[in-house]
Amino acid sequence: MTFANFILVIFLLLSLLVFAVLVLLMRQIKKDGRLPPEKMSTLAGVLFIPSIIIFALIFKGISNWRAEIQQENNQIKLESFVSSVYEPLTQSRHSLLKNLSSMNGLIRNVENMEMEHPNHADVIRHVKDQWGVAYKNLHKAYLEADKEVRRAWIAHNTMDSQDVLAKFSQQAVQIESQLKKAEKDYQAHIYSVQDVMVKSLDQSRKLLDANRNPSKSKKQMALNEALRESIIPFNNFAIGELLRFLASLDERLKNEVETLQELIRLSAQQAAILRDHLYKNRDLEKPLTKIISDWKALEDSSNDSLEQILFAIEAEYVAVKLGLSIESPAIKAMHKSLYNNIPAIVGKGLKQRIVIDQSYRINRTTD
Repeated sequence: MTFANFILVIFLLLSLLVFAVLVLLMRQIKKDGRLPPEKMSTLAGVLFIPSIIIFALIFKGISNWRAEIQQENNQIKLESFVSSVYEPLTQSRHSLLKNLSSMNGLIRNVENMEMEHPNHADVIRHVKDQWGVAYKNLHKAYLEADKEVRRAWIAHNTMDSQDVLAKFSQQAVQIESQLKKAEKDYQAHIYSVQDVMVKSLDQSRKLLDANRNPSKSKKQMALNEALRESIIPFNNFAIGELLRFLASLDERLKNEVETLQELIRLSAQQAAILRDHLYKNRDLEKPLTKIISDWKALEDSSNDSLEQILFAIEAEYVAVKLGLSIESPAIKAMHKSLYNNIPAIVGKGLKQRIVIDQSYRINRTTD
C-alpha cells in the first residue's frame, strides 16, 4: 500500500467514525424524547448536510492531492527519460526554468516601483516592459520544447520504445540547440535593457557633480537645468527608503544627508521666528527683512541640493533593484560622486549658516 492510499484509508475511517457518532447521537436524542418528532428531521438535516459537505470537500482535497503526487511522479519519470537520452537537454531545460523563475521574481519585486519612485518611472516602465517581452519569448521556447519532450515520453511508454529512443535521440539534440539559442537571445535582451539604467545613472551623476564642478558645456548645462527642474519632490516614504539604502553604502553619508535635512528645518524655523519679530518691530524692517531673506535663500538652496542628492541615490537604488550589477562602472562612478559631493554640499550649507549667524553688526547705522 502506498503512502497516499494509506492516508486515504485513514480519512475514510475517520469519516465513517464521525458518521457513526452522528447516528448514535440522533438515536440517543430520539430515545430521550426531548424533541418533538417534527423537529427531528430538521435536526437531522442540520447535522448531516454540513457533514456531507465537509466529507465532499475532504474527498476533493484528497483527490487533488493524489493528482498532484501523480503529476510529480510523472515529471520525475519524464526527467529521467530525457536524461537517459541526452543529458545536455535536461540541463538546458533546468537553466531555462531557473531564468524564468528569476525573472518572474524580479517582475513581482518591482511591481509597485513606478508609483513609489515617480522620478524614475520612465526607466522602470521601460525595463519592466522589456522584461515582459523577454519572459514571454523564453517561456514560449520552453513550452514548445516541453511539448516535444512530453510527446516523445508518451510515445516511448505506448509505442515501440526502441524506435522512439532512436528518433528522439536525434530530436533531443535539435531541441537543446533551440533552447540554447532562446536563452542566448534572452540574455542579450536583458543586457540591452541595462543601457537605459546606465544612461539614467550618468545623467543623475552629472547633475550632482555640477554642484562642485559646473559643466563648461552649454549643452550639458542645459540638460542639467532641465533635469533639475523636472525633479518631483520626494515623499517621506521614498526618503526613508533611500536613506536606508544610502546607509547600506556608507552610514556617514546618511548622517550627512540628515544634517542637511536638519539645516533645512532650522532655516525655515529661523525665518518664521524672524517674521514674527518683524511683525512686532516694524522699525527694524530693513535689517530683519535682509536676515529673513538670507535664511530663506539657505533653505531653498539646501532643499534644491537635497532633491538632487536624493535623485542621484534613487537612480542607483532603482538600477540595483532592476538587476544592474554593483560592479557596473556606472554604479561605481555614482558611488564616487556620492562620496565626493554629499559632504561638500552639506559643508557649503553649514558655512552659509555660520555666515548668517555671524552677520549681526554692532556699528550704528542709519537703517
